[in-house]
Amino acid sequence: MELKTLISKEQLDNKVRELGKAISDYYKPKTNELFGVCVLKGSVNFYSDLVKNIDMDVIYNFIQVSSYSGKSTTGRIKVKSWLEESLENKHVLIVEDIVDTGATLRYIIKYLEKQNPASIEIASLVVKSQNQNGIDVRFPGFDIGDYFIIGYGLDYDEKYRNLPYIGYLE
Repeated sequence: MELKTLISKEQLDNKVRELGKAISDYYKPKTNELFGVCVLKGSVNFYSDLVKNIDMDVIYNFIQVSSYSGKSTTGRIKVKSWLEESLENKHVLIVEDIVDTGATLRYIIKYLEKQNPASIEIASLVVKSQNQNGIDVRFPGFDIGDYFIIGYGLDYDEKYRNLPYIGYLE
């Protein structure tokens, strides 16, 4: 297997700055505080860089859910850690590494909606075309084809997360 670059570090940096500005412009008229929810583990690099580019107060929160084993989805969502803070009347931004089928995000959104937030929006670094669950990603990063990608937080059996770019195994 050969590792190929799909999205360079420079492309990632530019997109993260662009998304940070778009998020700031969107939320500033509504609130001075944003409740950022990082979906662990894959989103941690994106989240870390993104919040530094949002020009307002961001309250950091982390959840850990997964539906993947190796290269394929298990179809079952496993919750490892969840929010303990109330979301009542808060503007929530879910920060996701990738929207593939959208099943995991649908699960997260349904759960968070029970807490009556003022709003829930999504920023995703990568959006795949097979989003069958109708997830509306207000702040999409890169639209890619059907690649299994790694790097910049995304893994293959917990490896490759620390690559500074996004690649795929050929």
